[in-house]
Amino acid sequence: MMDENTRFDGVSRRNLLKASAVGISTAGLAGCTVTDASQDAPAPAPELDLETLEADTEFGTLQAARAETSYVGPVDNGQAIGIAFLDEVGAGNNQDRDDEIVVHLYDREDLAIMLGEVDAAGAATLESEEISDFDATVELAMETDVVSGTVAVHGESSTPFTADAATGVGGVYWAHGTDEEPDVSTDWVVLPDGRQWGCLCFPPYASPCCAMQRVA
Repeated sequence: MMDENTRFDGVSRRNLLKASAVGISTAGLAGCTVTDASQDAPAPAPELDLETLEADTEFGTLQAARAETSYVGPVDNGQAIGIAFLDEVGAGNNQDRDDEIVVHLYDREDLAIMLGEVDAAGAATLESEEISDFDATVELAMETDVVSGTVAVHGESSTPFTADAATGVGGVYWAHGTDEEPDVSTDWVVLPDGRQWGCLCFPPYASPCCAMQRVA
C-alpha cells in the first residue's frame, strides 16, 4: 500500500498505474483459449469469444476491446468484481476523467455498478448507481498490480476481495455499436480462467449496464 502522504505532482493515478503495468495488461489476448466458460454464473450478455473478441447479439455482432488497465477477481458466493478506468471502457471520452473508475460487481446474473474517483492515495469508497440490480458499497485501494478492499451488499457485513491486474484472457472488456444498432453496448468481466460475466445495454437504457451511458 502506498504511503498516505504520497503526492503525484499533477500526474494522474491512472497514468502511473498504466506506466507500471506495461506488459501485464496486454499479454495473452491473441490465440488464447477459454479454459472454463461461465456455466456456474450465467450472464445476460452474449458470450464473448476470447479469441476473436466478438459477441453475437440479436442486434448484430459486437467487436470488443479490453480496457488497457483493469483488475478482476472473484469475491464470494458466485460474485465477481471488475475495475477499470472510465474512459477506457467507452465512457467519458470527451471529459477530464483521468482518475474516475467504474466497478462492476456481479452477483450471479445481477449487477451493481459503481462510478467514482480515486483519491491521491489510490483509495475510493463507492456506492452502487440507482440503476443497479442491487445495493452495494465498495471500499478499495489501488496499487500497481492489485486492487484490494471490501464489498457490502444490501447493507450486510463486508466481504474482502482482491482483484489482480489483468493477465491472460482476464480483464474488463467493452463493446459499443453494431452495423444494425449503433447504440447497443456490452461490458464483460472475465477472470483469467475464462469465466465471464456480462451486461447488455440497449435503448431505452433500462439495464444496470447503462449507467455508463449516462456519463458518456
